[in-house]
This record gives sequence, structure tokens and C-alpha cells, in this order.
Amino acid sequence: MKKADAVIIGAGVIGSAIAWRLAQANFRTIVIDRGEVGGEASHAAGGMLAPLSEADSAGDFFNLCVAGRAMYADFARELQEASGIDIEYRTEGTLYLALNDHDEEELDRRWEWQRAAGLNVKRLNRGCTLKLEPRLNPDLRWALKFPDDHQVNNRSMAAALHQAARSAGAEFITQCEVRRVQIESVSGIKRVTGVLTDQGFIESDVVVIAAGAWSSLLEVENHQVMAGNKIKPVRGQMVAVEMPSPAINHVVYSCRGYLVPRLGGLLIAGSTTESAGFDKRVTAGGINAIIQHAAEIFSGFDQLSISEIWAGLRPCSKDDLPVLGLDPGVGGLLYATGHYRNGILLTPITARVISELVIRGQSSIDLKPFSITRFLRPEAAG
Repeated sequence: MKKADAVIIGAGVIGSAIAWRLAQANFRTIVIDRGEVGGEASHAAGGMLAPLSEADSAGDFFNLCVAGRAMYADFARELQEASGIDIEYRTEGTLYLALNDHDEEELDRRWEWQRAAGLNVKRLNRGCTLKLEPRLNPDLRWALKFPDDHQVNNRSMAAALHQAARSAGAEFITQCEVRRVQIESVSGIKRVTGVLTDQGFIESDVVVIAAGAWSSLLEVENHQVMAGNKIKPVRGQMVAVEMPSPAINHVVYSCRGYLVPRLGGLLIAGSTTESAGFDKRVTAGGINAIIQHAAEIFSGFDQLSISEIWAGLRPCSKDDLPVLGLDPGVGGLLYATGHYRNGILLTPITARVISELVIRGQSSIDLKPFSITRFLRPEAAG
């Protein structure tokens, strides 16, 4: 039987980052994954750090995303020092193109509320946009530029977090199925005692559920808080092509797709949003739609050589918001899941707040908007 100060279920970027922070604080930390490290949504993501580009309005979630993005420069530097791996943190910014009447209406709304909120957004005419990125569709009308919306290489980041966490002392157990999170009840007070896996029992007073789209499938003994598809998988298909010279340097969005340039000459296009259960197949229809939408942005995209196609499963909660923080009814049980389209963006801040809860029992930001209690009946929340 193994013993740990904390067990984290899920070895994606979220779980690995939490493990890194806890191991830095000298917690004996074990990370369990049903597959490989960073093998699911962390591998399939686009790597955009783009809260302004994707936000329709302000609010608690927008504020969380902006705070997460603000951590990235220091986070990337510290992570490279700890792991020796460059996560390719790029700060060229993000463009959002208006290509038709509908796009103009959408971008006008975004421009108005973000400008009124004092956010760093710029409006560029057609000529200025094409001067920045000559390979874009010459028929574009205008664009918004978000100078502070950046990007990373998510696959490099997953590898770096794994290395940093291991170097700090965390242990990773892969190809390991969790059978049950075990709890005990003493005088009506429930508390975590460990995790039963197909490789044995791991004793621990702290368990963090960071299993992404699989989080709702985990059994917690006599405790059904996460049951009922509170987190469901949403399939996203992606295409990578070989980028011609001259390359584009900005992340570029339209209302129907996006392009992410990568160092090394690849251009990533995405993405579909599909309710397909746990089916990760790539489909002809999905890839065709991505290519059509990418060709709206980048002239001649449909003539480029395909390097890779893939699909991943985003973990989506019932209200599209992450589930973060302590379980209301079981001591030592925490959640760090449901990040949906923002797992890479929210990795640094999720690792910070969850490690704060584990180490000292409270976080530096208010997590009530993201608590699991929002899905519970009032009588069940206590």
C-alpha cells in the first residue's frame, strides 16, 4: 500500500501543475492517470491564451481568465527553469477578423463593451490588418487586435509540467484505473481516506479530481456529487498544415474558426464543437468544415499540405464553467475540472488556488462562482 499527502486523479496540464505546486511545498504527491501524461485534452488543445478574444461579456469567469493570463509570463519562465523545456510562450497578440455583415455586428459588440471596460483592444482597418499579416484574406473588412492575448505550445507545456513535477518529487502512475475514491464517516463527518485503483490502494487525506472529461465517471464512495453528467465530453477536431513562408505570426480568429502559428513551421486550424460522447474519431465532415473556415482567414489554406489531424475531448460542465475548490460534504476532496475550452489558459491559476486550499485551507481568490455546490439542491449543499 502506498501513502501520499495528496493524490491527484488526472495527469493533464491541470493535474500536473497542481502536483508541481504541491511537491514544491514538500507534499508527497502521487498523480494517477488512466492513460498517459498529457494524453487527452492537453494534447489536443490549441494553446491560445485569449480571454478577450473569446469573451462575450465581463463577469466572474472572465475575471478568472484574465487573472490566469496575467500569470503566464512568470509561469512560463519558472517552468522552463524547472524543466528545461521551452513552452514557446509567444506574445505577438491575437487578431479577430470581420469578414461579413454578421462578423461586423459581432465584433462591434465586443469592441464596444471591452473599450468601455478599459481593456486593451485595438480596432484596425483593412490596410493595417493586411500590413501586419499579408497572407490573410484580402477581402477582410477590418479586425480587432488583442495585444495581450498570447499563446503557448500546449504539448510542450504538458511535457514541461510533468518534468517539473517529477523533479520536485511528485510521482506519476499511468495506465492506472481508479476504481473508487474511498471515504470514511466518523460521527457524521465524512473525510477522504484514499484511492482504490486497479494497482492497489493509495492512502491519502487529500484527493483532487482533475480527470477532465472523465471526472463524472469517477466513483466516490457513498457520495454522488459528481454523478449525473455534471462534466461531459465535447469533441473538438483539429488540423495542422505546413505553413508557407512568409508565415503568419499572430493567432487569428474569425467567428467560425481560428489559426494558431507554431514555431517550426506548422499552422494549426480549429475547431469543431460536437456532442459525440467519448468518441475521438476524426470525421471527414469535421475536417472539411475546419478547412473551409480556415480558408476564409488565410488565402490558399485549402492548398497547403496536411501534417496532422486529431480530435480531443473537452471537459464541459452544465454551465460551461470550471468546477474548482472543496467538496462541501467530504473533507479532503477537491475539484479542478470542467475547464472546457480554457484548460491551458487557466492552468497556472488553477494550480495556485487548489494548492492554496490543500496547503492552508483557503484560496487567494473567491471560488464560490465555480464551486460544485452550484449544481446541488439547497438541502444537499450542506
